[in-house]
Amino acid sequence: MNPKEVDDVVDRIRELTGGVDYALETTGVPAVAEQATDTLTQFGTLGIIGAPPLGTRASYDVNDHISGGRSITGIVQGDPDPQQFTPDLIELYRQGKFPFDELVTYCGFEDIEQAVEDSESGETIKPVLRVGDA
Repeated sequence: MNPKEVDDVVDRIRELTGGVDYALETTGVPAVAEQATDTLTQFGTLGIIGAPPLGTRASYDVNDHISGGRSITGIVQGDPDPQQFTPDLIELYRQGKFPFDELVTYCGFEDIEQAVEDSESGETIKPVLRVGDA
């Protein structure tokens, strides 16, 4: 479904699914997060990954969440168990199955504005700033 071709995305999702048990918000756009909560079934959970600019807020009907048993959960870096996850990632990298170095772009600190632009546009997945001779 292309949301640009639908009058009301929430209504269309509810029409197709009856509501969803889980939704994942990755954009950081408050209006999208609000729509995602509206697609939830009773006891549904919304996972929030996307972060809007500081001070930006989304609005939710608290009573709707309480009466429907709905949850909103913030997710930080996937919430992994680092004692298990880090060695697993290292092993995947060694096997050539997780080429994280292809996700990283290094740049000098003097190029910070370009790094931000590239990150926001999707040109760069993970800009890493180097300070000094690093």
